[in-house]
Amino acid sequence: MIAGKKVAVLYTSVEESLAGIVDPKMRESMDLAVSARSVTDALGSQGVAARYFAFGKDVVALAESFRSFGAEAVFNLSECPMNSAQKEPHGAALLELLKLPYTGNGPMALAVCNNKALTKRILSSHGIATPSFRLFPSPPQRLSGLSFPVIVKPSKEDGSAGITEDSVVDDEAGLKERVAHVVEKYNQEALVEEYVGGREFNVAVLGNGTAEEPYRAFPPAELVYRNRKWRVCSFESKWDPNHPSFAEIAPQCPADISDGMRAGLTEMTIECARIFGLCGYSRVDFRTNMNGKLFILEVNPNPDISPDAGLARAARTEGLSYEALVLEILRLGLARGAR
Repeated sequence: MIAGKKVAVLYTSVEESLAGIVDPKMRESMDLAVSARSVTDALGSQGVAARYFAFGKDVVALAESFRSFGAEAVFNLSECPMNSAQKEPHGAALLELLKLPYTGNGPMALAVCNNKALTKRILSSHGIATPSFRLFPSPPQRLSGLSFPVIVKPSKEDGSAGITEDSVVDDEAGLKERVAHVVEKYNQEALVEEYVGGREFNVAVLGNGTAEEPYRAFPPAELVYRNRKWRVCSFESKWDPNHPSFAEIAPQCPADISDGMRAGLTEMTIECARIFGLCGYSRVDFRTNMNGKLFILEVNPNPDISPDAGLARAARTEGLSYEALVLEILRLGLARGAR
């Protein structure tokens, strides 16, 4: 029985990250506390005794707060403990040390998929198409060997951080300049991959990959680029309502695609879930080339689950209300038990 259980909804505050953002709409769209409140309200409407907790800098105090509340499980929305996307796996690891069942993916999947280059190497080793790439710790001193245009992005960030229209470059000089920008600003290696310019899709998947809780993919969604000026789903197009690309890149779910394309997207998504040992909920992002061949851009083990985000939209297409989706994610976490 899930009703009556005490569930802590854990989120990471992004106040420090929002310090330089003045626009209230943009601050609200990026604030993880908004998702935490939505999840808490959804659980409460289903009879779950839920309360949200911020993942602060004092983990001992956080653990004591869980004990005082009597938490029986944690709905894990923590994305950047200590204001660091690289520490996302640490949140799940802490919950495992506390022996609390929690929702979503574990430390291994979070760590591997956060490393975009490692993810692509694993995909390639399984024969799954992903754009050709190079990893640069500093601006290259020789030719990259890649076909232009290419896209340059931080290798270990989330939420399209560091990705703008300027990330797509058309020659070696532009590549060198953009790599220098990424390395300096984000203090990490720059991932440079060949730009795939066809249609863009994403597919959400639920399940634990077990006989009892097998994977199931939601209907594929497409990001429709209404204006050819925009070539990528940038940070601004996701989070800044005042940026022109925000209204020009729109999701369509279900995607208007052939049965064959739908089957291919679903098959590749389930295969990714199996390869990376995903559990709970995840999302896989795709693009096609001009010949319609599918390439995987990214495996996202902790996608946004706010009511107006892609996962909830895909769930509604499948006939699941937001409350039903949140309850199903909790059920899958409880089915895993303490890890």
